[in-house]
Amino acid sequence: MFKAKRLVLLGVLVLSLMALGSVVAQDAELLGEVPGYESWADVLAAAEGTTVNFFMWGGDDKINTDVDTDIGQRVLDLYGVTLNRVPVGDTAEVVNKLIDEASANVETGSVDLIWINGENFRTLKDASLLYGPWSESIPNAAYVDWSDPALAFDFGVAVEGYESPWGHAQFVIEYNTDLVGEEPPTTFEDLQTWIHANPGLFTYPAIPDFTGSVFVRHLFYWAAGGPEPFLGEFDQAVFDQYAPVVWEYLNDIEPDLWRAGETYPEAAIMDGLLANQEVAFNMGYGPANAASNIISGAYPDTIRTFVFDTGTISNNNFVAIPFNAPNPAGAMVVANYMLTEEFQLNMVDPEGWAWLSPISPAVYSQEFQDAVGAMELHAATLPADILAAAALPEPPPAWVTAMEQGWVENVLEQ
Repeated sequence: MFKAKRLVLLGVLVLSLMALGSVVAQDAELLGEVPGYESWADVLAAAEGTTVNFFMWGGDDKINTDVDTDIGQRVLDLYGVTLNRVPVGDTAEVVNKLIDEASANVETGSVDLIWINGENFRTLKDASLLYGPWSESIPNAAYVDWSDPALAFDFGVAVEGYESPWGHAQFVIEYNTDLVGEEPPTTFEDLQTWIHANPGLFTYPAIPDFTGSVFVRHLFYWAAGGPEPFLGEFDQAVFDQYAPVVWEYLNDIEPDLWRAGETYPEAAIMDGLLANQEVAFNMGYGPANAASNIISGAYPDTIRTFVFDTGTISNNNFVAIPFNAPNPAGAMVVANYMLTEEFQLNMVDPEGWAWLSPISPAVYSQEFQDAVGAMELHAATLPADILAAAALPEPPPAWVTAMEQGWVENVLEQ
């Protein structure tokens, strides 16, 4: 009954949006100037019949399929734009590619759009290797609250029109109630005790994996009693004050990690380890990942999620256009579609993407809000108010770099 009701609401919403023209926004004018174009009509005309090479992390099969289907097929249907998803193991590979092209004076490269965040965005922005500013000028940028620091800044770096949001994420811990019980260890002290009492059933991905990196960042926040010491400019003295506590904690639990801590898994296999009960915990930026995996049958229905008592880090997912993109018009069309009601509804749908949205539902139509309100929260997904109350900011990239390098030197190589 619920699924049928949800599908009816979604169908009504899509038909309403198409009638209003708010899905494609083809008649909207640019909110500001974009390099090389005078109107949105000019952008659409330049994009029609072209291909957009979208370079993105390819480690999640579901995300890959969703991008191809829910973005690629729709921009082809609506705008005649072909989306070519180019998977990479780490976004740093794309950053290095662009740096090399800049050094070789390659005026027209092969990358049109990048899923990018944090350190990688800072690197390209500081090196003036991004196209723009453009993101506040596309029609659906009107839905974005650019006064929100979480959208105006990416890991403390001012966005300033050089990237556009498309999803919101928050770190959660997944656990198997058959192995952990109904009351998981929600403090780092209790987690440490649990790991020692249950050797082999906990692990985290090795840095430079971004999931392992954010786990370590949480430990710095815990050691300092909050994120505040790490939100300004990098301070070596402050880092040196708290880092030893983090390294002591991680080295203490290492012998009791999965495979005795002699190896760390890639984030891409963590779902499988949890599903097969090789470990009792998983972690990541997807609050609805557990629910999605239960629905698909990848997880048993004994998986649940929690956030630490000290909170968990949240951030927004962005896309950016390189300085030498061969098809910036097509890239902007794709980014603009990502902010439509149609796509954002699919994103927050528990049976769709099951992500969080960077856009407040209140800025969209009543049909959108009604459809969201009719969506049933899965038992494995934490309510939005609990996530919001626990949300912590990301530190600026210089802190992340120091934390990652410190982990390699003081944990991995010890």
